Amino acid sequence: MLTFSELKSKCQQAMTLPPPDESEESVSVLCQNDWVRILTVRDSETLALWRIEVEVSLPSQIESESGKDAKNFLQNLIRHLEYLLQLDDKGLTLGVMSRDGLWTASLEIEDLPSDSLFKALIPPSL
Repeated sequence: MLTFSELKSKCQQAMTLPPPDESEESVSVLCQNDWVRILTVRDSETLALWRIEVEVSLPSQIESESGKDAKNFLQNLIRHLEYLLQLDDKGLTLGVMSRDGLWTASLEIEDLPSDSLFKALIPPSL
């Protein structure tokens, strides 16, 4: 299971990477599982600012769910949507890409965020 200190360390490493070339983005994946992907994004136009982006989507391999499996799937979906709402409470901006089935939360930062933010970024356990 990912800890907040591991997530913070990965973010620190991403922030030390060289800036992207003109008209490009630098993207580092800090965490990825079936439901969640956490990224740092830096583009060439705003070199002083970074974005932390959290993407929540349905797992790519969804089989026909029935009975207990369907209930577990729905419980996982609810936990992940509640996770996004908690990130909103921490100051991240929520977004929805309904066509892609993707829910997002993002935050622009200049410096490494506080430990409390990294603790909030830890996705729900599966």
